[in-house]
Amino acid sequence: MRLSCRFVLANQLKPEHLHYLVLPEKVPHHIRGYKKASELHALLPVFLQRPLAPYIKKDVATYLERLKRELKKGQLVALSTSPHSSPVSVAQLSSEPGLAKKVAELQGAPVSYHKASYKPITDNTVLARNITYVPVEPMPENKIVVEFAGQWPNNAACLMLSKSAEQDQKISNARSDIQYQHRSLATFKGLDEEARDLYIKVPCSNQPQPIILPVSKMLSPVDKEVVKEEWDNVLIPILPMLERGKEYVLSSAGYFYVVWDNKVWREVEVAPNGFFADVDLDYHRDAEPQTTKAFRHVNIDGANLVPDYYIGEEPFELYQAGRKVFSGVLKSDQSARVFRLTEEEVDVAFPSLDIDPVTVKTVKSPSKAGGGDERVAQGIPLPHIWVPYKVNGAIQSECYLYYSPVQLTLSELSNLESDPGSMATSLSELKVYSESQSFDNAGTVIIPIAEAGENQFGAALINSFTQSNIAGFKMTPCSHLPTIRYLHEPLTDQPDDFFALRNVEHDWMSKSFFRSTKTDDQGYMTHRFAFPPQEVKTVDIIRAVHSNYSTGLQRLVVMKENVPIAELLD
Repeated sequence: MRLSCRFVLANQLKPEHLHYLVLPEKVPHHIRGYKKASELHALLPVFLQRPLAPYIKKDVATYLERLKRELKKGQLVALSTSPHSSPVSVAQLSSEPGLAKKVAELQGAPVSYHKASYKPITDNTVLARNITYVPVEPMPENKIVVEFAGQWPNNAACLMLSKSAEQDQKISNARSDIQYQHRSLATFKGLDEEARDLYIKVPCSNQPQPIILPVSKMLSPVDKEVVKEEWDNVLIPILPMLERGKEYVLSSAGYFYVVWDNKVWREVEVAPNGFFADVDLDYHRDAEPQTTKAFRHVNIDGANLVPDYYIGEEPFELYQAGRKVFSGVLKSDQSARVFRLTEEEVDVAFPSLDIDPVTVKTVKSPSKAGGGDERVAQGIPLPHIWVPYKVNGAIQSECYLYYSPVQLTLSELSNLESDPGSMATSLSELKVYSESQSFDNAGTVIIPIAEAGENQFGAALINSFTQSNIAGFKMTPCSHLPTIRYLHEPLTDQPDDFFALRNVEHDWMSKSFFRSTKTDDQGYMTHRFAFPPQEVKTVDIIRAVHSNYSTGLQRLVVMKENVPIAELLD
């Protein structure tokens, strides 16, 4: 037996099928003569057999009722084998909204034809382009400009702007200014109005992470059309040189320290070729062991601890964290100092007196020289040293340069930071750049770079900068620094004692602390001092000693007066 209708998926229905459309209610009239549902089920398409499979064992009437329900879902359509005299009317479709919608779509669709054996005709008419305007965010039109003294070939170092909320980090190199030939400019373009931080970025030779030197916080961009005779941020490259006769040479070894606002901002090692390699000083400072407590000491004042009676030369004991760590005897002035403690408080007990232990606060001890805090230079060697001259429109008057033949320890760095004016050389003479845009008549420390003889060390580098308008820095050879050799007295000398050279007339002083000076095999300390200004011819030798161990106070003792500088040169 055969069916007098067929079934298709609704999405396969075409306009030409409308004359064959059979409503779900009429489908049983097209399926007659079947006694078993299984016989009818076998004649249906697979996509219709699946939902009706559970009813295959039911009677035919029940099976046909389930078939109508499936057709009413609108996903399947029944078509008769012969066309109707007229298509299904709108009124007939009112009970089948899903099918009615599909029929309405097909009635408005174009009639499709079978493809003939010829190529279809194409319309080659060129139509006007339909251009749609899409607005684009305008590029920011602000900039930050950093000025460099002189014009010279690029090197590995560059400038970097920090990342902002809207923009990424930016990098810029110094380029020669065509309009003003005494300078170079590093320009950061396309910036929004948000303030940015400025850094010097020095790449490293054996690690991917560069050395980052902070220059300024919150630099405000200006309009891209702004031009200035001198910009608000100026860096000056300097080339340190040693005077040798009438010529200058580069130092072949040693370390330079740029001290800026009482902080060692930059540590630079002299490379074998005379270039300057940066040390990542911030990394080494941050890498100090946090698990080891810094040593502390206590200043005991017996007169305040036991005010009722005299306890000079009285034995005492120190307890730290409940454990006895020291025993000794007070001096005749009722004082004592004890070092190498670690806690912020200790208990002082007097075993021969009938009094309770007294709690005394400790103070942080100075670090000793030596200590094994060697730092390796990892920055790519550079031909000169950039120093800050003007930042945010303000001339940096507290900028110094210090040279040491050996690397300073971390404790020595702290000494340098505490009083750079007495140990390092001021770079205040750089102010001549604003006055004359050159260094031809700068002064005694900042000098122009003159041509060096071919046989002098670093002559090629020096001669490459003679026409560059960068600053020369006149060094004092370490072998010619004022020096005092002193026999160390362990029983009386304290780590925070120091020697000093002083000239009252010219308001100059240079200090050398005991804690930063090593003792040689013979027990002597060699104290070196900064070279005095040219006008200083004689100095007083000062010794700082502790006059009262109980309070830690020092007094200054003038050991010699009006000593000629020439007598102190080693």
